[in-house]
This record gives sequence, C-alpha cells and structure tokens, in this order.
Amino acid sequence: MSTRQDAWTRDEDLLLAEMVIRYIREGKTQMKAFEDVGKKLSRTPQACGFRWNANLRKQYKQAIELAKKDRKKFNDHFTVSQSSNDHMKGQGLKTFDELIAQLEKLKVEYVPSQGQRDRRSIDEVEQLKERLTDYEQCVERINKLTQEVLEKHNS
Repeated sequence: MSTRQDAWTRDEDLLLAEMVIRYIREGKTQMKAFEDVGKKLSRTPQACGFRWNANLRKQYKQAIELAKKDRKKFNDHFTVSQSSNDHMKGQGLKTFDELIAQLEKLKVEYVPSQGQRDRRSIDEVEQLKERLTDYEQCVERINKLTQEVLEKHNS
C-alpha cells in the first residue's frame, strides 16, 4: 500500500497541535491557528482544521483544557487596571514583555501597609515568575520544533 503524497507527517501533526493549543492559551481563535500553520505547511486552513478536528483534537483533550484554564487564570489575574497607562487601559496582558513590565511595576509600587508585608502577593509574584519561565521554555521548545519541521518541509 502506498502513502498518499499529501499525507500528514508526525512533525506536521505536532506543529498543528502545538500552534492550536498555544493560540487557545493566548486567547486567539483556532481558525487563526489553522491559517498560520497552513501557511507554514503549505496547506489550506480548511485542511488544517479538518486534520485537527478529525484526528488530533481528541488526543490533546487534556492539553486543550489546561490551555483554557491558563487563559482564564491569566485573564482573571492580569487584566490591567483602569489606572494603568493609556495604551494598556482595559486590555488584558497579551505578551510576555507586558507581563514582565506589569510584574516590575507591581514590584516597584508594592508598599507594605503599616510595616507588614503582604506575603501572599509576594508568593503569587514568585509563582508567576516561575510560570513565566516555564512558558518561555515551552516557547523555545515550540520554536525549535517548528524550525525543525520547516527545515524538513523545505528540504
């Protein structure tokens, strides 16, 4: 039995899954993920969407749920307050740079009331820094895998 010329490879499936899950986590649409990964793989967004829904989505159910929870937690905890700079008013933080800037701002603005430190806030900031490091490592891994897939695809 011969393999179809347009058959999906394991690397293409991995790239599609990682991008869709990342887009879910970042609050972007799956359709946008299909469009972007389709460009990288020279496939149509419809082909990517069909592959995702027909073959991959069920395998990544737990990762999808975690991405949705992360997106919700991120949006709940880091929506910029009305007292923020005008260019960020009413928007959620959307990039690591914005998250880092907000954490730095909180660090500078933090003033303990009556000499008592709010241990919970400090612990939350530390936890967020750890999560940020984890996300940065994930982004690096995704970028590396994406580059590998693109190099294989272009050769």
